[in-house]
Amino acid sequence: MKIYYGGCISPAEFDFVIACFAPNGKEAKQLMWKHGELAEECEGEWISARVIRKPEHDHLLGNDGRTDAHVIQDDETYREMGWMIDGDSRCDSCGLADYDGKWPVCSDCQQCEECGHDENCEICTEDRESGS
Repeated sequence: MKIYYGGCISPAEFDFVIACFAPNGKEAKQLMWKHGELAEECEGEWISARVIRKPEHDHLLGNDGRTDAHVIQDDETYREMGWMIDGDSRCDSCGLADYDGKWPVCSDCQQCEECGHDENCEICTEDRESGS
């Protein structure tokens, strides 16, 4: 299985709105059209849909527990691909989005919990001093 991104040739807002794992581009387009947001994004115009291969993310297959052809539904996989929700903060260390607060970014050091606080983070210093 390979990963593909889907979007519209003339995007309204975002270049790509959906991603899936499929054996080839033709099946990826059909899958995203039938089970995702691609048809809506392209206002029902099949010819307006575009699908591109993103091999740098193939390693994420199975991240959601599935290894078959499928439209990606879980936020963790989209986050690991570098996607974000409008208004998200990004970690200064790894660059991943907080995904609407699901993976919080510290308001002081701007790092996510996975990366840990910066050594000069005032919030982290306060937590250590209070014994938290």
